[in-house]
Amino acid sequence: MRVLFLASLCPKTGNCTTAERIRCHIEAAGHTCILRNSADIKERSDVTTLLAQESGVEAALAIHLYKGGRHLLDLQVPFGIVFGGTDVNEDVKDEKKRAVMERVLKKARFAVAFTPQMKEEAESLLLSESSKIRIQPQGIKTQAASDFSWSDFLISSADCFQMKVLTPAGS
Repeated sequence: MRVLFLASLCPKTGNCTTAERIRCHIEAAGHTCILRNSADIKERSDVTTLLAQESGVEAALAIHLYKGGRHLLDLQVPFGIVFGGTDVNEDVKDEKKRAVMERVLKKARFAVAFTPQMKEEAESLLLSESSKIRIQPQGIKTQAASDFSWSDFLISSADCFQMKVLTPAGS
């Protein structure tokens, strides 16, 4: 499947890091991900032009209901949306943005919140069908190597933090 993915891609930001992580996951699942900077899209017609250039797009995804999701409203392919902190902390305060965000949420096939608190905020602030909002923690799974020793690790970590007392020259 070819997926159009819109996100804010300012380097070294949480949004960029999250977008890259999601893109890698989509591609690892065997799909093609066309990641584009939502800031480069000035009008909804820009998305139509992009879709014409990237033939075969079957679905879309965006981070932020307003920043990315508003550009997907006219698409004829199903789309999902990933909530960002800006959605529930800032954009919801602007009535015009809130109206657009509610339209995006209503049309989206699904929405993703990273925490239960974000889901609760979205449900209380936006007219929504709560069954559309899924919680997907934004974490990574790690596993220690089989020969990992907590004792050795803690001892070596403690050594890094020990302060050495330096005596003045000539004392």
